[in-house]
Amino acid sequence: MLAGALLLLFLILLGHALGGRAALSAEKANSPEARVQFLADCGWAADPASEQEQVIHIPETFPAVYEDYNALQLQQGWDLHDYAGRDCVLFTYDITNWPDESQTVLANLYIYKGRIIGGDIHSTNLDGFMIGIK
Repeated sequence: MLAGALLLLFLILLGHALGGRAALSAEKANSPEARVQFLADCGWAADPASEQEQVIHIPETFPAVYEDYNALQLQQGWDLHDYAGRDCVLFTYDITNWPDESQTVLANLYIYKGRIIGGDIHSTNLDGFMIGIK
């Protein structure tokens, strides 16, 4: 009886954990409009005409720089380890509402099968920065 109750509790907790993870990864971004809207929902004004697209391979084993970048993703509820060894599409946009106009600021969105799996906001200046989207 106790073992059954513990198993039921474990399954409920597992379902909540997976459900929360699914909700985070369910951010659809299968069109330019959806990607720009996602950025807008996070407070970023992206220039749709600036969209650049490239295929990125996420390595199976993360070197230190990937681990550091993934730490930023984990803070936002994403985990690139889930996509290790796979190809995704990187979309990059110019951000137009960064207060310091002396910096070129870009948004990166990593998309796998039409869903956002990671991203960042960063400056291209030598003394630039990188922060989360959310």
